[in-house]
Amino acid sequence: MVRLRTSHLLAPAFVLLSLAAAAQNRVPRVFPDLDQKIATVLPTADESAFLEIPWRLNVMTARAESARTGKPMFVWEMNGHPLGHT
Repeated sequence: MVRLRTSHLLAPAFVLLSLAAAAQNRVPRVFPDLDQKIATVLPTADESAFLEIPWRLNVMTARAESARTGKPMFVWEMNGHPLGHT
């Protein structure tokens, strides 16, 4: 008695389906408003202004620069992974 595996039955079905799709000359759908939809979820220039902040990795250098320029210094300190993967 010959036992057929599921993969032996599915492989010909996939081949037949792909041949049928190719025979119909299907053209992929075009989404003309996709760029407009993407633009609605991307941050504006005002919303991404924090990216223009000149971040400093050395606290002592940042402290000296803050004292020299008279600008405030923000220190972000935490314990663990910034995304919570601890």
